[in-house]
Amino acid sequence: MNDELPLIIECRCNEIAYREDNPALPYSPKEIIREAVRAWEAGASIFHWHGRDPDSGKPRNEVELYLEVIQGIREQTDLLIHPTLGYITQNQVEDRVRHILAVNDDPVLRVDMAPVDFGSLNVDFWNPQTKQFTTYDQVYVNTRANLMAVLEVFKEHNLYVSSVCWDVGQMRTARCFQEMGLLPQQTLWEFVFTGEVMPAGAAATISGLQAFVAEVPAGNQWLALCWNGDVMRVASWAITLGGHVGIGLGDYAYSRFGKPHNGELVDKVAKMAHTLGREVATPAQARKILKMPLRASQTEKLQATVN
Repeated sequence: MNDELPLIIECRCNEIAYREDNPALPYSPKEIIREAVRAWEAGASIFHWHGRDPDSGKPRNEVELYLEVIQGIREQTDLLIHPTLGYITQNQVEDRVRHILAVNDDPVLRVDMAPVDFGSLNVDFWNPQTKQFTTYDQVYVNTRANLMAVLEVFKEHNLYVSSVCWDVGQMRTARCFQEMGLLPQQTLWEFVFTGEVMPAGAAATISGLQAFVAEVPAGNQWLALCWNGDVMRVASWAITLGGHVGIGLGDYAYSRFGKPHNGELVDKVAKMAHTLGREVATPAQARKILKMPLRASQTEKLQATVN
């Protein structure tokens, strides 16, 4: 239990969702930066996004799209920057990490963390009305060979890794990579629960959360999110059990709240935390909680203070 630690809130602004259900879902770099600022002002300390075509919203992974977002976020906030990897349809590891490595040597633009999904997953959607899957052959393939290749690159470039796990077996797999020395001992565990339309993932239940938490190594932090489902109930458990929370329009439209933007969703989690008696972490506090090194600009400020 680490109840006294402030709550880290991660904003997950767009993922692969489309804006039919909510026009606030961002596609273009300017829209993504707008949502980052809104989320930061509401209490988010981590910001996660996917590169998208500014007009169609289709997935894109050009370095320039990510660079514009990173620059905009750095200019206006102190958020911990957490971009996705390149899309799994890109077969070469170099293609998936190019946008991350492009800024890795820049002390200002360098990203703060990068996610790794620790396994494969059937991603056919379930239609509860027709009692049929919408497809029957869609698989997110993420082999252990691919995991090894990505982790080797991240280790070489000293990148902080968030360990994304869709079930307890993926957590066990990730811990094997820790034993191999490829996944750092300090990692943020991200538990992915899924809604009714995605039955391949973990159900958003208290027993499911407890099963995840039981596998977390001592001293590591964990965060719960819900893809294609409402995270609010899970968020209340995570807040009271000492974990952290991910929320955003990329995961779920939250139409029961009307057409909220990402900042409004973050604000709901922040208010829940305050109601339950838990402080919300600033980005600087989140960095300390996650045992991340200070950024170059922060180190320079400390040195100037000492001198």
